[in-house]
Amino acid sequence: MDLSEASKLFLKYCEVEKKLSPHTINAYRGDLQQFEKQVDFPKSLDRFTEIWINSAIHVWRSDPDLKASTIKRRLATIKVFVRWLFQEELIASNITERLRLKIKIPKRLPRNVQTLEMRKLVAVDPEMLAERVLVNGKTLWDRRQWDRLTARLAIEILTLTGVRVGELVSIKIQDIDHTARQIYILGKGNRERRVVFPDRVTSTRIRAYRQSVRQRFGNDVTDALFLNGLGRPATDQYIRRIIRTFAENVELIKRVTPHMLRHTAATQLLEAGVDIRFVQKLLGHASITTTEIYTHVADHALRERISRVNVRKRLEINR
Repeated sequence: MDLSEASKLFLKYCEVEKKLSPHTINAYRGDLQQFEKQVDFPKSLDRFTEIWINSAIHVWRSDPDLKASTIKRRLATIKVFVRWLFQEELIASNITERLRLKIKIPKRLPRNVQTLEMRKLVAVDPEMLAERVLVNGKTLWDRRQWDRLTARLAIEILTLTGVRVGELVSIKIQDIDHTARQIYILGKGNRERRVVFPDRVTSTRIRAYRQSVRQRFGNDVTDALFLNGLGRPATDQYIRRIIRTFAENVELIKRVTPHMLRHTAATQLLEAGVDIRFVQKLLGHASITTTEIYTHVADHALRERISRVNVRKRLEINR
């Protein structure tokens, strides 16, 4: 068996048995394709050694356009793939155990949306966006207006719950418990959790959005919460695009992404004094170490606030 055939079997295993998300499978597929490109010699698994991996990493490290995080992700994919090959007895040993490769990623604080910027984003009244035009007794919608209405609700849910954009577009109507103000989420690694929205305002806006869905597309529509302008379930690419456009329309200089809103949710909660373990549960992090990076953001905000207050000046004003 050659490397290409083994890759296809591995991806099928990830889809059928592991039930990994399409996003994860596509990422695996892209990484393995890049790996195959670096193997210039015969690709039979009988010849698979750590040299294949070492030479691929060397080429990637020599590429100034490749980020360290991309190389590290590709290496992680290869390790998972090789472990599966060994378990399936397609190779004689787990050759990644002999690797001594370390990819260092520069520490970088997550980018979030500042409070004043968030106020501009949420200042738009959803009811104003839901206004329709009646022509000959039929309700007509402007495509851009629909995108703005969808973006406004998406921004609110992302910022209040901290869900990932892939989780957001997977939300079905039946996943929402309006009484408990909770949304059922199936996250990474098929881990289930429930996120909450803090008050009934969001619940009311979700119901209003679904009413707008029925007015525009009729009652026979998909049970996905978010729909694009054609009445189909929204994709993560669609949500990214309309949020970026929405932010530009309210004259934000910063390029806003769904992931930045997830970071913003975590930062706002920590700055408000919410226990980090609750934030971990809300975000769906398997390890609290992942959540701890947001404490650095909160500390940074704390330093800025202390500097603005300038306690020393207030204490020494009469000296």
